[in-house]
Amino acid sequence: MPIVVEFDPDFILVSMEMWRKSLDMQIPISDEFKIHFMENRRRLLEGFVITGKAWKIIVRDLKAVDEPAVLEDVRLAVQSFLSWAEDGLKALDDLTPNCC
Repeated sequence: MPIVVEFDPDFILVSMEMWRKSLDMQIPISDEFKIHFMENRRRLLEGFVITGKAWKIIVRDLKAVDEPAVLEDVRLAVQSFLSWAEDGLKALDDLTPNCC
């Protein structure tokens, strides 16, 4: 039996945007945070992959009563964020030498 809930996607959308821009240093941040983000990029991206997958599961089965296009935009944004994080991990892996 379905239940009715109210979903405001702003938290998810703003979080993804700020995390992405911060890690990619596209917004002004202190040198301390720049160093932290560079040193912990893999760990942060791994966390974003976990979060992105969880959000994808949550929004996958939601059904919009009003404005289904908005919900589809959220799904696409979550997938884009997840792909960005996974691609970032792959890029880090590609930097790792394959030899001993």
